[in-house]
Parts: sequence; C-alpha cells; structure tokens
Amino acid sequence: MRRFAHLGAVVATTAVLIPALAGFSPVRTPSAAPAETDPDEAPLVIDAITPEAVEPDSTLRITGEITNTTGAALDDLAIRFRYSGYPFHERAQIAEFGEGQGDGQTPARGPSVDVDGPLEPGETASFTLKVKAGKLGLDGFGVYPMAVEALEGGSEIATVRSYLPYEGEKAPSPVDMAWVWPLMDYPRRTDDDTFLSTDLSASVGPNGRLGRLLTVGAQDDSLTLDPNEAADPEEVPEPEESDSAQDTTSAPASDDADRVPVTWAVDPGLLSDIERLAAGPHQVLEDPSAAGDALEPPAQTREADPAARVWLDGAASALENGHVIATPYANPDVSALLAADLGADLDDAASLGRDALASALGVEADGAYALPPDGLVDQATLDFYAEQGATRFLVSDAQMPPQPWVEHTPDAGAELPLGGSGEGTALVVDSGITDALGRPSRDPGEAALARQRFIAETAMISGEHTGGDRTVVAMPPTAWNPDPEFARSVLAASEELPWVDAVELGDVEPPSGDSERQEPSGGAVKKARLDGDHMEAVKDIRGSVRLFNSILVEDVDPFRPAVLRAESAAWREEESRRPLSVRLVGSAVRAGLGKVRIIPTEPVTLASKTGTIGVIIANDLDGEDLAVEVKLSMFSENSERLSIGDYTDEMEIGPGRKTTVYVPLNARINGRTMLYLSLQNSMGEPISSEETLTSVNATGLGNQAMIISGIGALVLVVALTPRALRKWARKRAAAQGGPTGGEDG
Repeated sequence: MRRFAHLGAVVATTAVLIPALAGFSPVRTPSAAPAETDPDEAPLVIDAITPEAVEPDSTLRITGEITNTTGAALDDLAIRFRYSGYPFHERAQIAEFGEGQGDGQTPARGPSVDVDGPLEPGETASFTLKVKAGKLGLDGFGVYPMAVEALEGGSEIATVRSYLPYEGEKAPSPVDMAWVWPLMDYPRRTDDDTFLSTDLSASVGPNGRLGRLLTVGAQDDSLTLDPNEAADPEEVPEPEESDSAQDTTSAPASDDADRVPVTWAVDPGLLSDIERLAAGPHQVLEDPSAAGDALEPPAQTREADPAARVWLDGAASALENGHVIATPYANPDVSALLAADLGADLDDAASLGRDALASALGVEADGAYALPPDGLVDQATLDFYAEQGATRFLVSDAQMPPQPWVEHTPDAGAELPLGGSGEGTALVVDSGITDALGRPSRDPGEAALARQRFIAETAMISGEHTGGDRTVVAMPPTAWNPDPEFARSVLAASEELPWVDAVELGDVEPPSGDSERQEPSGGAVKKARLDGDHMEAVKDIRGSVRLFNSILVEDVDPFRPAVLRAESAAWREEESRRPLSVRLVGSAVRAGLGKVRIIPTEPVTLASKTGTIGVIIANDLDGEDLAVEVKLSMFSENSERLSIGDYTDEMEIGPGRKTTVYVPLNARINGRTMLYLSLQNSMGEPISSEETLTSVNATGLGNQAMIISGIGALVLVVALTPRALRKWARKRAAAQGGPTGGEDG
C-alpha cells in the first residue's frame, strides 16, 4: 500500500550540502586558513533546470555556480550529473529524498563538465551541464531522483538533490488544479492609529511581499505599484471609465482568457491596515519591544504613505472582476473564541470584515466560501461559518486524509456534513503543493529547486493511475514571501505542463460515489487554537473596553477593531509578537480611559467657615463621536472636620473640551483635610483605579476668635478709661500744690 505522509513539516527540497571541502588531501591544505566568505554561502548552486517536462528527445540543461569556500585554491574541479533509472513510487518519497534520506538513490552517473581552474578562495565559476534524455534509459512517465555533485580530484565535495520529471512518450491525463492566492498578514496595528513598525509600508511597495503577490497574481504586465510611475498620467493609459477609483493602473495587457484562473483569499483586517496607512498621519512605535507597560509608548508621526494608496488602487483593479473569498476581520481564531464563549466577537468580525472589504477595494467577497484558520474545522467552527452563509470550506488535507483503503491523492472535493444545516463541500488543500510553494526561493539557487519540487509534486499526482478525473487545490502559505519569478513560473507551469490543467475554484465538486476522504475530527482544532493565557489577556482587554464604552454618549465602539486584531488566528504562528501586541492593545484602551480625567489643583485654603472649590474635568479624546458622560465622586477624609455640600455630579463633556464643577464645602474645625475625587460611569463604576487628592486647609475659625477677643479688650479699655483719668488728675494737682480733694476741691 502506498504511504501518504503529511508534508507540512518538510524541511528542505535539497539535501544538506556536504561540507567536504575542508577534508581534502592533507598535502593540499595542511594549514589552510578559512577564506573570508559568507559562512552561509552554499558552495554549489543550481540556477536553472530546463525543460520543465522532459521528453525522450529533450536535452536536459542544468546551469549553476560553484564557489570555493575554503582557504586554498581548487585545481581539479568538475561538476557531474547523477540520477536513478527508477522513478519514485509514492509522493512521500519526494519529501524523504529532499530531506537527504536514501543516499543510494542516484546510483547512475551521467556526464560531467570540468571547471576551469584553479579556483581561488572566494572565487565563483559558472557551469552548464547538458544531458540527452534519450540516453538516460528512463522507464516511462514519472519523477526520477537526480543530483548534481561537485568533485575535486574525483572526491565529492558538495551535492544538491532535485527531481527529474520525465514525460516519456506520453503524459497521463492531466489533473485539474485550482489556485487560491493569499493576500494575508498578521495584524499590524495596536489602536487604530498606531502601527507596530514600518514593515507594512515596505511590504506594499513594488518590491515588498504584498506588492509582489499582487502583481504576480494579477498577471497584468501593465500593473505598476511604483508611486512615481502611477502618478504620471503619461505613463498610465486612460482607463475605460475615467471616474474609476483605480486611476493608478492601466487596462490589462492580455485577455482574461490567457490568464491562469486565480481565487484571491484576503483578510479585510489587512486591507484596513493598509487603508489607514494611506489615509493620513499615523503613529509608528519607536521600539515596540521596549514599550513595557507604558500607556503611551514613544512613537513617531508619519505622513500618509503614497505606496499604500497605489497598492489599494492596484488591488481594487486586479480583484474587481476576479473571484474573491475573505476571512472575517483580522482572520479570528474561530475555535478559540467559541470555546471562550466569545461568539459575539465573531459576529462583529464578520460584519466588520464585509465593511472593510467594501471600503478598501469596493468589492464583495463570495460568501459561500469559508477560510477556516489553518484549514482546521470542528463542528462548532462549521456551524459558525454556516450561519454566515458558507457552504464551501477550504480544509487542510491533514484533517481530511485519504481513507485507509485509498492509495492515491483523492479529489480535492469532498462532502462535508454541516449538522442541522445540511451538506457542505470541503475543498481540500494539498499540503504537498503548499509545502513545495513555501520552499525558500529568494536566495541564489533556491527558486530553481523549489520550482522543480512543485513540478515533481504535480507529476506524481497526475501519475497516480486512478481511472478518473481529479482536482487539487493549490494554496501557498498565508505568509508566502516568494521570489517573483518563482511565483510567476509555478503559476504558468500549472497551465503549460502537459499533466496539469488550471481550473476555477468553483469547478471543484465532490466526486460521485463513496468519499475517499475521512471526515474531520476536532482534536487538531483544539490543539492548534490560541492558548488559555492569551484568551484571558483578551478578556481583560474586553473588560477595559466595556468600561470605556460605558462613558461614551454615542453608541460607538472605537476599540472594537483593536480587540478583534488581538483575537486573530495569525498569533498562532507569530508567537514572539503575540504577547507584545496584546499588551499594547490593552495599554491603548487604558490610555483612552486615562484621557477622561480630573485636572489636579493646588491646595485650597478656606478663609471662612464655608467656601467653594472648582473641580476641572477634561475629555482629551479627539474623535468626533467621543463625547463622554461621567459622574464626579467626592468624599472627605474627615467629614466631622470638613463636609461636602450638594453639587452637580453628572455631566456631559464634548471631545477635546473641559468643564468645571463647583463644590460647596463647610468647615467645622480648623486644620488640613484631604478630599478624594474620582470619575465614574453612570452605574457608579470607577473608570480609573487612581484617585485625585485635593488638600483643603480651613483657617477661618481662628480669625473669628481673634475678633471676639479684640472686642472684649475694647470693652475693658472703655470701662477703665474714666478711672485712669481721675487718678491722673489727682496726681497732677498734688504736684502743683493745690487741693487734692474735699468739698472745695
């Protein structure tokens, strides 16, 4: 029985390069110092293998380079072709051979070519190997192991493995291939105006990841993402409709019939991120990793990115008449949210996703299709998508493998029970194709080997004699970052190879008869979803958001997109960025709450028994819908000493405005008393864990005592003055010798 292995963990298309250059004859290199070369540089690189489908009269041509990565000159270099006259019998052998297993799988020696020498340390020489396919004795259609090895003095010093797809006299009936082309990424923002980095700005440029995916998938040579070229009306032909929003791109260079059918898979959350990048000034964190728990970590203001606007216009043009399927906003982890009883967030993500797609590109996704995260589903996940109108689900073949009695790659279409919602259709994504497309392709030699791996996978599927037509679904990894020429070549190969026909995704239907695939189980979903710690952190954020929303006058939820981004399934893979991003979202919510605040005042002195203080409350939120309604709560540290009178405790404050609340006070005893002030929502919940303190010093009672004492002293003076005057008169008369008293006196 043939073995079918899950190929998602395949590590490499090529074998480990054999570093035998350091083990040459001791006579040549007894004390050779290492050359000053890149330690990661491969000594043997394959640049191209042609043709794609080798026929008996074909000449196989292999071009590449050999680099001397040692510290001594190489005098006797040769490049040799090796192969096997027996093809692989099952797909699992392709992965095993690429991982370096089966050293004896290329026993036959083909022609070799000498390299002009000597090759000094660090020098590189090109080579071309030519092999007549008819002389190899290959046994009909199939995929054959092959290798290219570098020899020095007859000793093998480096080897690169690859695959030789041989058409033979006649290729089998072609297998249909439906392409799903991803425009997806992990969330790039904390709050709606703050980006984690400048990576997204680079990605949407002409040479960025998303820029390359868009231009290659569009298959339109006239589509340009260069802002300078797109802005030049002389360089861009007039569109058919002059009022169209896509003025940055021209009409297609070729007829739609010449293009390989592609279904675009998009995350509306990513489109929303790009739209915000293009809209105007925004913030970019200076150092997210050093942000810590700061409510507002340092950020730089950046102006609107013209490249983002050009990318959106180009995407709107490319996707306008294409087949588009979409995740809910930010590609939420459906299983994790349902398990955490957060199904309402999923409904919000579905609604916001439709709005974001219409806003960014002016297109509508095909609601019959669902893109479960990682292609994994359980019954609860299926029920959610079915409630949103989905009947066709892109599912991983790891979750719907072949039945035990099936010895070939089953058709991609399979019936999928939807519980009470009836029957759906699974569109099973081929993991071998996905893995081949996801091979590294941007460094020297990688693209040619990845391309051969893709071609080999398709040939193996076609060569499985099933007696009927089959379809495979080809979907690159969601974070695909290919070399553009590699991406173009595999897309074209799916139409040009004699054993493959490109078809629409809508053409994929379950075959008649018993299903050749097993039904999905929920174990893989539970294992893959976001862990409990992450979901607890999300719930904490949602609690802060609920509190923030409770003080808003309008029925709005400004942090809803940020919370949905924190619930993205993309954080399954982005483990290093996950805790930081979630923490920054929480900080942004708390910072928003902190912008509705009491402005601290200087200590207050009461010069009398009663008095009034003014409490200033500010709403520093700047959104036009962010008027707030709050309640001021005050209490005295010692109400026997200082009591608070009646005041207006509830107020509405517009965005960017302040208001003053006047509070009467009554002091019974002199001294300093603290007042505690806080803001609450209408239900009496504090909107901040911190309280504002105001010191009140009552001095009015001491002044009254001084006045009373002064009045008493004045009365005493008035009473004693006549007696003092009479005594003074008697003393004066005695001094002058006159009478001092008596009747005559």
